[in-house]
Amino acid sequence: MKLTKTLLRTTDSYIQRLARGGIETVEDLLLFFPRDIENTADVLDSFAYVNIREKNTIKVTLINVIQERTRFQKNLTKFLISDKNGMSSECVFFRTPFFKQPIKPGDTIIVHGKPKYEYGKLSFPQPDIELFDEKRQAYLPIYTEIQGINTKWFREKIPLLFEYLKYIPEILPEEIQEVRKHRPRTTNIRALHAPETLETYELAKHELAYEELFELQYKALQRKKIIQEASIGHVKWIPLDADFVRDALEKLPFPLTSHQKITLFEILKDMEKDICMQRLLQGDVGTGKTIVAFLSLIHWIQGTGWQVAYMAPTTILATQVAKKLAQFLEPYGISSALLFWSLKAKEKKEIKSALQSGELSVVVGTHALISEDTHFRHLSYVIIDEQHRFGVEQREKLTEYVSRVSSSEFQVLSLANNGEDIAGTENSKLKTQNYSHRIVPHVLMMTATPIPRTLSMALYGNQDISIIREYPANRKPITTKIVTPNHAHEAYAWIESQIQLWHQVYWISPLVEGSEKIDAVSVHETAEKLGMLFPERTIGILHWRMSADEKDTIMKDFIAGHYDILSSTSVVEVGVDNPNATVVCIENAERFGLSQLHQFRGRVGRGEAQSYCYLLSDNANADRLRALEKTNDGFEISEIDMQLRGPGEVYGVRQSGVPDLKLASIMDLEKIYEIRKDIEQYLGK
Repeated sequence: MKLTKTLLRTTDSYIQRLARGGIETVEDLLLFFPRDIENTADVLDSFAYVNIREKNTIKVTLINVIQERTRFQKNLTKFLISDKNGMSSECVFFRTPFFKQPIKPGDTIIVHGKPKYEYGKLSFPQPDIELFDEKRQAYLPIYTEIQGINTKWFREKIPLLFEYLKYIPEILPEEIQEVRKHRPRTTNIRALHAPETLETYELAKHELAYEELFELQYKALQRKKIIQEASIGHVKWIPLDADFVRDALEKLPFPLTSHQKITLFEILKDMEKDICMQRLLQGDVGTGKTIVAFLSLIHWIQGTGWQVAYMAPTTILATQVAKKLAQFLEPYGISSALLFWSLKAKEKKEIKSALQSGELSVVVGTHALISEDTHFRHLSYVIIDEQHRFGVEQREKLTEYVSRVSSSEFQVLSLANNGEDIAGTENSKLKTQNYSHRIVPHVLMMTATPIPRTLSMALYGNQDISIIREYPANRKPITTKIVTPNHAHEAYAWIESQIQLWHQVYWISPLVEGSEKIDAVSVHETAEKLGMLFPERTIGILHWRMSADEKDTIMKDFIAGHYDILSSTSVVEVGVDNPNATVVCIENAERFGLSQLHQFRGRVGRGEAQSYCYLLSDNANADRLRALEKTNDGFEISEIDMQLRGPGEVYGVRQSGVPDLKLASIMDLEKIYEIRKDIEQYLGK
């Protein structure tokens, strides 16, 4: 129901200002919760007890009302008041106050405000005043100001809408509401806007916060349950082959860390089940997520012979993965190919034909994997790298892909629901009617962006989560230093010495072009400066305004060693693997969040040489940046970053479909676990 001036007994101006603040309906305003409450329950009756450092609430008698004019000819209203002992004071208003009920001399009133004591006299500037009533509302809500609309206005207008509370739906299922002994949602909403006691206010906050986190996780867990149930009997599963895994690990030129082994075991155990795997693998840069994915991939193909798709967000990253994977698969005689948009038409046609016939076992690609003319014979395992770089719809096109195979091919290893097609056939790209079984693929998503566990559960509640936090023993921690203008010349000299050792440098700036409004350097300004600082060095420029082909060319040239220094924007944040780059310098480092700075830092340290990260800053935010000097642990940094900036700023949760939380905290791990357990029990019945 739309808000109107009649409903709120106000003017069109206020309705328009509310709309600009995002409040357009009755429900919007009722769900605009106060940020705090003001406690006026402790009522004094004597000026002797007044504390001039804070707001006080005092019961007094109104003696007289005086109208005066200041020397600047402005109206001044004074209320002369006295306490129970006859001591006097005054309330001063710089404009004539308005009261819902008429107040006259002789009335007992409540004065609430911060007093002032000067020239031997106590006074209350601009206090709140009301007639004394034994049943008065002692706890007053405090609202965030919106478009110049203050707390007093919201206090008066929101209660006018209480009759419409009955139209606001419940969020919790009745069963959980009864088990938790929660009050109706409408009761809690009213208690926030008009609390009778401090206890009822806190209880309302607690129960509504529970509902927010419940709503956040319920949809994700419900979706997980639907997908899993729909996959029963339509997913290929194989037992974990311990001998094969042992042999594969022995062939590796390096030992896996314990975290890598645990994660690999979790993935392979998922593939033993008759429901499709939905797992998110988190791991900091350099912790070895890719080799875990490769091992699970080879185990799968050896056990099934069916197809695997590996999707990466950029051509550069896809090319790097395809090259490593081909080397990994060669001893096993497994075919693989790389598919992306700029391939020649003949090559694309051959690869797509081999995918459709089932001749090709593994394909690595970009968005080309989800084009309308890309079909698989029997896609049964999907790996998505840097999954947050893809939109939800893009991920779903591949993860919900349905292949069709004959009964003999399927070789059902579990009950097939008597052949019933639970989810239907609308997602199938292959319209051939000769296949009686559909295949739902297992899905492994990976991200190198460390996400705090609470936020992971909220954003990716429909997936099981594996985390690799342990670095390989031979990996050297990246040395990180804050560099102020006074010490920049020392850093430049060190960088030159690194280039002389045939190493390369990333130099990151926040802007593509200079701006008069933003005090920060651009890629082009940085390139010009670098040309003067390092006149004998070759410098490349990379930024997001370039076309995909231009960016790919620049990155290939940099990796090939054609540039000593790459002046770039944040476009290099994820996925670029250049073992020869040992230094990353970040201009205006204070303008970036800690998590993003950590991602920039991850561009180096990929080879055997010691690597360095220089945070170039004017020292304005040095205290915040020192967290990067102290630790290379991305998860620890992500926790600090989220506390400093909030999840919306750090991870763009609005873009991920997570609503703003008004009362709950995304960092309340205990409550998130508790609610998740409640939902799983409820859905399991």
